[in-house]
Amino acid sequence: DLLDMEKLVAGKMTFRIAAQPLDALLQQACMSNQPYADSFQVKLQLTDIPAAQNIHTDPDRFAQIMANLLSNASKFSPAGSCVSISAQRLESYVRISVQDAGPGIPAEFRDRIFQKFSQADSSDTRRKGGTGLGLAITRELVERMGGQVGFESTEGHGATFWFDCPVAT
Repeated sequence: DLLDMEKLVAGKMTFRIAAQPLDALLQQACMSNQPYADSFQVKLQLTDIPAAQNIHTDPDRFAQIMANLLSNASKFSPAGSCVSISAQRLESYVRISVQDAGPGIPAEFRDRIFQKFSQADSSDTRRKGGTGLGLAITRELVERMGGQVGFESTEGHGATFWFDCPVAT
């Protein structure tokens, strides 16, 4: 994560953006990240994916974005729950959403959630691991590929992180 952040800040990360099939990218993301989700007894589930939709993205960076979002959703969801991945066509882009069943994002943390090294529980005894760089890297990757990223959350009722990718025509 530190190396990726350094490359992004220095403008040295390469992107190979091309038309890619959304359904194949999302299926691969689920297969690749299910073993991690299994360690938390969480199921990754694709729902509402538009058929035959292509997006402009770098497939490796897309996989990295999905790994960051799916790993966070998995580790913050209770055992036995599902993390839902969906996509929706909105004019000239597709919004990919990752919805968890976790505790939601505390109100006092929301304005800095995409900052480097930010974690809601920054104590020495925090229960969830991580560097606090995943969402900052996600934001940088999405923005450099022409999209935007955001989230919706109600404390105590989970969170939905989303990002937009330009549609490939």
